[in-house]
This record gives sequence, structure tokens and C-alpha cells, in this order.
Amino acid sequence: MKQFLLLLSVLFLGFSMSAQIASGTKLSGNIVAKDLKGKDVDIYADLAAGKTVVIDVFATWCGPCWSFHENGVLKELNSLLGPGGTDQIRIYAIEGDERTPEDLIYAEASGGTAATTSLGDWTAGVEYSIINSSSFNTLLNIAFFPTLYVIRPDKTVLEMGNFRYNPVVWQKALVPTAEKDLVFTSSIGDKSFCASGIFNSKPTVINLGTTAISTIETDLSINGQSTPTITNKALGVFQSGELSFGTKTFTATTEVKVTIVSVDSKVDEPDDLSEIVGNFYKPVVESKKMTVKFTTDYYPAETSWKLTDNKSRTLASATYKEGPDQFGGGGDDANTEHVYEVSIDNTTDVNCLIITLTDAYGDGMTAFNNTVPTPGVEFYNEKVNLSSLNYLQNIISKVQILVQTHLQQNLMLLSV
Repeated sequence: MKQFLLLLSVLFLGFSMSAQIASGTKLSGNIVAKDLKGKDVDIYADLAAGKTVVIDVFATWCGPCWSFHENGVLKELNSLLGPGGTDQIRIYAIEGDERTPEDLIYAEASGGTAATTSLGDWTAGVEYSIINSSSFNTLLNIAFFPTLYVIRPDKTVLEMGNFRYNPVVWQKALVPTAEKDLVFTSSIGDKSFCASGIFNSKPTVINLGTTAISTIETDLSINGQSTPTITNKALGVFQSGELSFGTKTFTATTEVKVTIVSVDSKVDEPDDLSEIVGNFYKPVVESKKMTVKFTTDYYPAETSWKLTDNKSRTLASATYKEGPDQFGGGGDDANTEHVYEVSIDNTTDVNCLIITLTDAYGDGMTAFNNTVPTPGVEFYNEKVNLSSLNYLQNIISKVQILVQTHLQQNLMLLSV
């Protein structure tokens, strides 16, 4: 494990610790300013003209802000829906750190502090307005960077948060196509189990239509057997809620599918977010011998592992030697694939083997580069890859248990 402290500049800059503007509420005040080119900005005027407004509040030193900027989401939206496209939206980026001089918006700088650092030219290829002002942070409830809002013409606000890379949410939020439009914002996911699997998830949904909703009809399908469900739930525009389906238990591999059928008795138009699917796998692996390949990173002594069976018996385990470098880095065991042959007797349920990896330092297996093998663990049965867990970065728990996973054929499932 790489021995370093990653300094995260979580700078609150005197902001209150309240959350951002709550989705589904109204923008309470106007933003009037001049952008970097001297153009007048008046958010209320845009809204009154029927435009949906996007506000991206960033800081020049903020890594996640730069990643989102470089991804080009806003550039593409502006091209498609802005003045040069269908002319339905307006986008404004606001550099919200009061310490940032304007010149840092135009060029990369590594000054060592937030006030002297910029990750690049934030104006390159940008055709929407950029404002350099912290005077709107209170109005916009800016607690951290980046913060992104979508504001409909009636001033209803959606805080994009985890949706910022979701094209379906962007499209429906900016240009609504239905009065009643509900989409899933969570998934079921795939899971494995030994004796029994349990589905008790409460999927989350968000109202991206133009009016409030009160009744949701869904279909819960378990291996193709459908159960219609009616949920009475009031959700205003841009508000989210949970759907509950009780607890379902399985003893065999099972597919669970939840589909939005109708909203307030209006048939839901199918799209990528109107249905979620999850699989609960009971692994089927028959073997008397298994090969474990474990690849270390640069600090091998910090990692150990053991393979246990359904009776908690240890079938195999390994520790690794320190190297001569600082903190035990390097040496014969570092960045090396170690191979182990494991015998399985008749009393072992091979479907329920558990690999437990322990990290003494607590930072995950991160100390490697593209010139050395990727750290992780793989399992083979007669040269068939049963399961692999590579690049185990930053998933160490407080109790030092890095990964526990059931082994299954041709599947990779990870639970921490």
C-alpha cells in the first residue's frame, strides 16, 4: 500500500453547513451580474423568457469540478439546447471562491494554495457565460464545489448531485417531454448468496415531469412472475421518494425486475430509467482443486489473505515479506503474482468459499503503475477464471477487512 496522505482540500470558505437548495423548491432570488466578456446576466429574465437555466458553481482548484468540466457535458448541452441549438436553455458557470483572481480562470497555475491554483483554462471551448463572483453563494446555498442546479422557468430547482453524468436525467430535467414522468435513480444490483438471497431494496425514483404526482403503478417481476403494485406517494416536480416491495427470499438463482407501468393512471413511456433489473446468484461450481493467483503491490507486507469454506475452516492463507525500501516497499514479494494450488475435500461447499483480504495500513492496494502487474486476486478452476478482484483501491474498512466475496463461475461480485 502506498504510504502517503492524500490532502483533500475540503474548504468550506466560511459557508454555512446547510445543504444545497433542496430539489423541488423554488429559487428565492435573482442572479444579476456581468460575465467575463462583459455580457449582462439576469437569471430571472431568462426564466421569464421560458428558458431552463443551468448553474455550475466551481472553483479553479477543485479536482471534481475540473473533471466534470473536461468531460464536456455542459459544452454538449449548450451546443444542442443552447442559443446555437434549439435555444431552450441557458448555462452559467460561476467561479465561487472569493479568493480567486480572474486570471486564474484562464490558465493553469500551481501556486500551492487555493487562492493561487488553477487546474487549467476554464474558458477553452466554452461558449456559455462564466462569472467570477462569490456573491451568490448564500443565495445558492453553496457548501462545497462543484454544485450544479437545473432551474425550470417556474423557478423550480433540481440539485444535480449524483445525476451530473446521467444523460437521461439531464434531458428530461432540461426539456420535459411528459406531464407525468417518473424515473429510477437507484439500481437493484447483482448479488450472490449461499443458503438464500434476500431482496428488500427500496428503489428511489424522481419526478422529472411538469406536474406533481400521487399514484405510482409498478410491476415486480421475479423470474418472470409479475406482481402489480400500487403505491400512493405524493412527489412534486424534481422531488424523490422510495418504493417498497417488502422482503423476498430466494434459494435459487433469481432475476428481479421492477418496471414503472403508469403514473397517476397515465402509461409511462419506456426509457433507460423506467426499469431496473438485478440478479441474485446461487453459484454453481464443481471442483476438487482451485488455483489462487494473488498479485501484490509495492508494499507487500501490509497485505495478507485467507480462503475459508462454509464451515469457517481456512483452506489457504498467505502473508508477504517486507522489502528494503522505506515503509517496507519493494523486495522479492512486491508487484509479483503469487500462485497457490488449493485442494477442496468432499465436506466443503465450494459455492460458498470466502476470500478475506486484510490491509494493515488501510489505504487499499494502490502502489503500482502500468509497468507492473495490477494488484488483486484471481481464482481458477481448470484454467477457467472463476472470479477476479483487481485494483482494490480505497475499499478498506475500519476493521481491516478489505474484501469478502463468494466465488462464482464467470461472475465478479464484490461486497464490502
